[in-house]
Amino acid sequence: MTDFAVTTLTPAPFAFVRRTAAIPDMPKVMGEGFEALGGLFAKAGATMAGAPLAHYLDYSDDATTFELGFPVSPQDVDALRAAGADIGETPAGEAMQATHIGPYQTVAATYAAMQEAMQRQGLTGSKDMWERYLSPPETPAAEIRTEVIWPVARTA
Repeated sequence: MTDFAVTTLTPAPFAFVRRTAAIPDMPKVMGEGFEALGGLFAKAGATMAGAPLAHYLDYSDDATTFELGFPVSPQDVDALRAAGADIGETPAGEAMQATHIGPYQTVAATYAAMQEAMQRQGLTGSKDMWERYLSPPETPAAEIRTEVIWPVARTA
């Protein structure tokens, strides 16, 4: 990828669960987290209003803390909160976006290319990043589509 879109995003309600995982345990913890979230949606009688998202808050070479969730309709917020889901917002403001195609293990290359594009455009990426998972679980690894959403700020 050589061209990355910078867009202005409007926030939407976001129902999520927060998890921390060692890097090797992430697939298992993410699966369990989305399963738990599905139970909260069922308990609330709420509908997912978009593709699943992960919001990465803190990370190191060893572990990461992330929020797993879905955009939701405003009318479902109270029921989801009562069911035990945390409520926040999807990203807002300027963000660089790119769609990574391929196995998740190679998404780091997209992040690296985005950092280079940010530098060329006078942008700085925020510490937190988002991913939107666009492919169903049965998608072959080479065809998996992961949208990377990285909030940015203009460098002075």
